[in-house]
Amino acid sequence: MHQRIESILGDKARLVVDTYREAYPKATPTQLFIAIRSILIMGLGSITIAERKTQQEGAPAYLYNFGYKSDLKVPGTDYEFGSMHAMDIPFKFHNIDNVLDKTGHRSSGMAGNRPERFAASNNMCQLWTSFARKSIPSAKGQPAWPPYNLSTRPLMRIDTQCSVIYDRYKTVLKMWREILN
Repeated sequence: MHQRIESILGDKARLVVDTYREAYPKATPTQLFIAIRSILIMGLGSITIAERKTQQEGAPAYLYNFGYKSDLKVPGTDYEFGSMHAMDIPFKFHNIDNVLDKTGHRSSGMAGNRPERFAASNNMCQLWTSFARKSIPSAKGQPAWPPYNLSTRPLMRIDTQCSVIYDRYKTVLKMWREILN
């Protein structure tokens, strides 16, 4: 893992890996690698957009993390896909059990086959449609989703049961800001 991170970040790799190991002590090397790559590919950009939108002091910004994990395995491995980039898209449209596979049978696509996917999809769909209607995302039976702010940095983890997480990336965000600026 360290060599792979070093090929991306050079001499900053040791600091990044050590920071992630401290922040996520129970994570496997594969999980750490995915967390590091994920924040580099999407996470930092999403956080920056939420910060800048908040600084404009106009309409509120809402930051989320899609937490539902697919039970499908990466081909040729025993590693589950988890919550990969763009997996939330079919959940927004209740399109998680309507994919034709190569044999012509209906499948859930990347969402996997856990029956809980329907609850996660219902939450995602309600949050998106309520935001479109009222500019405030909400879902029945789920916690209120606070707008993003620079002091508590709330994000909604969307899953079968949603939860608000405050300052989720505090330790790693500070490190990223130090090494990328």
